[in-house]
Amino acid sequence: MQIEANNYPVAVLGAGTMGEGIAQIAARAGHPVMLYDVSQQQLETALENIAKRLERSVKKEKITAEKKELILGNLIPQKTLGDLSQAKLVIEAIIEDLAIKQTVFCELESLLAENVILATNTSSFDLNKMGSVLKRPQHFVGMHFFNPAPIMALVEIVRSQHTDTAVADTVFKLSEQWGKSPVHVRSSPGFIVNRVARPFYSEALEILKEKGTDAASGDAIMRDCGGFRMGPFELMDLIGLDVNYVVTCQIWESYQRHPRFAPSELQKKLVDSGRLGRKSGKGFFEYGEQIENSTAQNAQPNSGPDSIILEGPEHLPESLRKLLEGGSVSVENYAGNGYIRLPEGAIVVPANGKRSTERSAEIGQTVISLDLCLDYERSSRIVLASSLECSEQDLQQAVGLFQSLGKQVSVIKDIAGMVLTRTVAMLANEASLLVQEEVADVAAVNLAMRKGVNYPLGPLEWAEQWGWDSVVETLDNLQQVNAERYQTSEWLRQKIKLS
Repeated sequence: MQIEANNYPVAVLGAGTMGEGIAQIAARAGHPVMLYDVSQQQLETALENIAKRLERSVKKEKITAEKKELILGNLIPQKTLGDLSQAKLVIEAIIEDLAIKQTVFCELESLLAENVILATNTSSFDLNKMGSVLKRPQHFVGMHFFNPAPIMALVEIVRSQHTDTAVADTVFKLSEQWGKSPVHVRSSPGFIVNRVARPFYSEALEILKEKGTDAASGDAIMRDCGGFRMGPFELMDLIGLDVNYVVTCQIWESYQRHPRFAPSELQKKLVDSGRLGRKSGKGFFEYGEQIENSTAQNAQPNSGPDSIILEGPEHLPESLRKLLEGGSVSVENYAGNGYIRLPEGAIVVPANGKRSTERSAEIGQTVISLDLCLDYERSSRIVLASSLECSEQDLQQAVGLFQSLGKQVSVIKDIAGMVLTRTVAMLANEASLLVQEEVADVAAVNLAMRKGVNYPLGPLEWAEQWGWDSVVETLDNLQQVNAERYQTSEWLRQKIKLS
């Protein structure tokens, strides 16, 4: 189904940041776009902002001057809701106030044709509740764009229990024609992205509370080892700690205050003290021309061993095995359970949710845990945590081993699950719960997290690469710390049985 843009007028309600961005997208795709705002000044400002962005695109040779004028010509400011009568699709992007949105949609129903599609850009409200006041809720759908709308690819197409399938399919197709990556999702608190992304922030805050590592090092680990574009602390500073905290609280309340969504007291204290991030000049970090933010703590240079033994190399991640075998250190392979044995007898083992000290007691050997990496060969950083009985010499050997392979090394406190291991396990768990509840399918979840928040892999893609059994083992072990917070989904357990 190809929708002819010039014969499909689109109306956008609200000329704020999101509204003007959505209007620009539709106008660029060739639609006549009616833009409305209760504030004439806001409407004029929005048109000026769009013109400025388009002019920058012309200067960068992304579009021609002729294309710019065509786009601007498609934008038609309107003074009343009644002026939107020709629209076939209305996208609401006004204030996040449920009562106001409901009032506006009821008025639109009385003014517009019966077959018009009414769409909301809400990021937080349940569409079932929002649409409960409508006479034709089957024509009501969510189109959740991400800021900045002209740049971000993801659009969550949200269905209420009444949304007609054809309506959802129409806005899905339109989004594709606009160059976006849409995903279908059933209305549920947080939809896909805002729900699945919670562990990215919550585990970081919990690790900071446990003094597992500092904020700058935590960010570096997530970037260097995990391939994330930004670490959780710098991202919260960018978003605004107050905004991030409010979203967390909303989702927590929506899920009956389940422990896995519990807001952080540490974050609340920062918000209460006015440390809101970049916009206030202070958050987890401080900002200003004369201020240099702290950097990741790297281990001091150490001499590595001349040789190591891989006990059960087939049980080690392939990229880790290749890293070790491709270096200057002599490697011998023996049968075993997936240990890297150092000359003095200590073993380096991939993290599994347990503390190194606990694993040492179980195995009867000195354990140094190795945090997860998206790709050990390509990662610029390795993260280690040693058991209490580990000698300084053993730890220095482990550090030197990975330094000799060209890696920066972070040594963190011996906490359950380390940093990336527990974060990825929780991201996968939340994603699996969403699939289990039939909010969205696997492909939609993975695409949403890659396109909506630029994750290097979708959480369930990552879980499959890591190994379903490893994810479940990690979560089961983390339950010893907090049984409710780290409860493993049945969907993940079934994946082990089916693998």
